[in-house]
Amino acid sequence: MQHPHTNPFVVTGAVKRIFRLLDSLRAQGCIEENDTNCLITGESGSGKSELVKQYAAKYPRRELSEYTHIPVLYVRLRSPQTAKAFTEQILVAMGDPQGGKGAKTKEKGFDLIRNFCLECGVELIILDEVQTVIQNRSPGVIASISDWFKDLMNDTKVPVVMVGMPWCRSFVEENDQLDTRIGYRYYLETFRVSSQFSYFIRFLELFSKNYEFDSDFSLTDTEMAYRLFAYSSGVIRATTGQILRAKILASASDKKMGLSFFQEAIRIRGIKDGNNVFIMPIKDIRLREIVNPSQWVQQKSYRKERFRSAQFKSYMLTGKLELIECNDD
Repeated sequence: MQHPHTNPFVVTGAVKRIFRLLDSLRAQGCIEENDTNCLITGESGSGKSELVKQYAAKYPRRELSEYTHIPVLYVRLRSPQTAKAFTEQILVAMGDPQGGKGAKTKEKGFDLIRNFCLECGVELIILDEVQTVIQNRSPGVIASISDWFKDLMNDTKVPVVMVGMPWCRSFVEENDQLDTRIGYRYYLETFRVSSQFSYFIRFLELFSKNYEFDSDFSLTDTEMAYRLFAYSSGVIRATTGQILRAKILASASDKKMGLSFFQEAIRIRGIKDGNNVFIMPIKDIRLREIVNPSQWVQQKSYRKERFRSAQFKSYMLTGKLELIECNDD
């Protein structure tokens, strides 16, 4: 049973395409020395982790009479510092009775993973939060880390889906042998206000279709949609999080959702009304959309920042809700 305050999952066109791809990868299996692996990237909050979790949930592990069937293995990586720790985290996710401690070496770890994949009928491995493996590492260490993923693909003979921040793509492309094994690459874009804003409004409609609103309030009203975009910059997690907070406040008051609950959801975060996008005059709000994703920046020293944040473009609205490009000032 879904928790009453759990965000509903919206199946967009992009989600459907990726789900179909993952289905096809599972069906065809791994082709020796071929590019039957996938990379899914997106900014923080773009919905990439929720997407693969939802996919894995469609094919849950089953305890059968003779073995545990795991058609889709979901692994959330947590900054493994060594190849051995990398294999341990995968083994723990598989339900290894020894919690991965039986892998005394990385080679033994990969052997155990391969055996478990065979015994449990694993058809797809999803590795989430890939960026945690390579953050704050020296170039030399990063070069060896790419081999962990390559060895996993080679040893298990199971298609692997890597999921992470946009700059994970550069990490893949810097290793030729890893690069050639990943034949499918998807970037989950955030919504934009300058073009195809109707997609954002449609998302709001689908997300909130089972919510109750005041009769004089509509989440998909153009001005309200602009205010939500001004708050979230089109990032799914920020958008849905704000809607959920307003819903919780409305439920606590035993009332239907309306603008006042969106305003209060900002106030309780310590933001003054003068900066509250649900109160400010529409001409004073600024809408920022991502125009360039976060990037990998080559540095000689690992002590220097290797990643550049996403770049934004700002817009303002006229009284007639016409969009005008502007500076952030």
